[in-house]
Amino acid sequence: MLLASNRSNDAHMVLKQALDSQVTHMNLRAYYTHFLLQPNLYPHALKFVHSSLQINKLDLYATCATAWLHYQLARESRPKDDETMRDRRHKFHKAAEFYEKALNIDPSCAVAAQGIAIMVAEDALGTMSLKPGSGLEDEQTRLKNTREALEVFAKVREVMPDANVYTNMGHCYYMRDEYERAIESYEIGLSKLVDGPNTTILMCLSRAWYSKATRDQSFAAMRTSLQLAQMAQASSPWDKSIRYNIVVIEQRAAEMVFNLGVSKRTMAELREAVDLASHAQRLLYDLSEDNSAGGLPYDRDMAAQRHRYLTTLQRKGAEQVSQQEAHEKEHDAQLQAAREHRMAEKSAAEARELERLEALQREAAALAEERRKAREEAALWAAQHKESSSDEDKPKRKRKEKAATDDMLDDGDQEVISSQAKIPKEKKERKPRVVRRRKGKDTPGGEDGPSSGDEVDKVERPKKRLTKKRVVNDEEEEDGDTRARKKFKSADMIDDSDEELERLDRLEEERKRLVKTVISDDYDDAAQEDVEMS
Repeated sequence: MLLASNRSNDAHMVLKQALDSQVTHMNLRAYYTHFLLQPNLYPHALKFVHSSLQINKLDLYATCATAWLHYQLARESRPKDDETMRDRRHKFHKAAEFYEKALNIDPSCAVAAQGIAIMVAEDALGTMSLKPGSGLEDEQTRLKNTREALEVFAKVREVMPDANVYTNMGHCYYMRDEYERAIESYEIGLSKLVDGPNTTILMCLSRAWYSKATRDQSFAAMRTSLQLAQMAQASSPWDKSIRYNIVVIEQRAAEMVFNLGVSKRTMAELREAVDLASHAQRLLYDLSEDNSAGGLPYDRDMAAQRHRYLTTLQRKGAEQVSQQEAHEKEHDAQLQAAREHRMAEKSAAEARELERLEALQREAAALAEERRKAREEAALWAAQHKESSSDEDKPKRKRKEKAATDDMLDDGDQEVISSQAKIPKEKKERKPRVVRRRKGKDTPGGEDGPSSGDEVDKVERPKKRLTKKRVVNDEEEEDGDTRARKKFKSADMIDDSDEELERLDRLEEERKRLVKTVISDDYDDAAQEDVEMS
């Protein structure tokens, strides 16, 4: 409750009283160790966990806490001579020994496994122990160690998939310069937390975004890094190291925008960078003038140098703003001119298109009128031609029809038709014919010689040869039709071919009817003569 209300001193007093009454209570001692770790009081926490190990050497939490504290103190130390360098190397080795001891106590201790994997990834027992901040200058060694560490973290994740595992995997990806995967691992680690955002993970995530922004020269990514650092500052307002990191991010963001060309930035971004530089300058002034006891997590001289640099950068910002304003005015004028030019071209194109469409419509109307006139003239010409051709073909058709009929009749039929046409039919008395008998022939009476005049025999008149209708087979009829069509068709009457065929059919039927009439008349005449002679 006291910690929730930011009453850390009161909480510390209560815990001290509880420890005085319960000296050997290991859970209470573990909680007090955790309490000392929150404000980064690592030296005091290391002394306390050593006293806890004196009470119980097999306490797993105290063993892992001792290893972690040795590692953190060695990692953050800045040796200035050989003695401090040896002390740094000694702390790294002690951290490895305590992690190994924790695994001996509990082989399934995931915390100890993670600690060893971290030390392997950072090469804590190699180049990092010799030079602070160097950590795996050999790229091949760094990639090899981080790959081995990731394999260990993957196995630990199967047993304990908590936020710490994903955070350590993010550290490995960050060391491999795989910032996108590091950001993903850090975000998963944040999502695994139950008590809300963790300051350490937030700062690690901010660092990943900061490196990505520096690599890509992205002001948007730098803005994201700053937002994450501000979130960490809100969760730990007393942490001065976070404040110093915020100053570094703001300074780098301002430098990035100022170094960009006027065409690659906007006035809004430039004004934001100027504001960031002003805010960083005020923070650095407070940090450089901080005389708090207990030490500072940053170099005060470095803070003063940054303050002076930001002062110069801020003066440079005013010049950048004036240059950007002139550029944007010129750019806006060019855009406006280009926009007006484009609108003029668009209007001209629309006018040309409208004119073209109107011309096409006029041409289409003229063409339609020409076609209408042509159709009317063609219809008038066809009607006149049809009338003239019909008047000229009337006598020719009569002669052609008569000739076609004559071709279909034989000689006897023609004689009969002509005789009937010329001589009207009249009944004439025929004189009896005296038949003289030849000598030597017997008479009907049985005597030779001619008969007497009184006994004139009436001899039957020989019958007239009847004309027979000529049978026309299909082939001859087809030939006749073909000849008729050839006779009746001409180049002038091609359009009326169907009417011609119908006319020929009618003529053929008329011819057949005439033939039948003639033949029937012949039979009637012959029959009448037979009756008369009988």
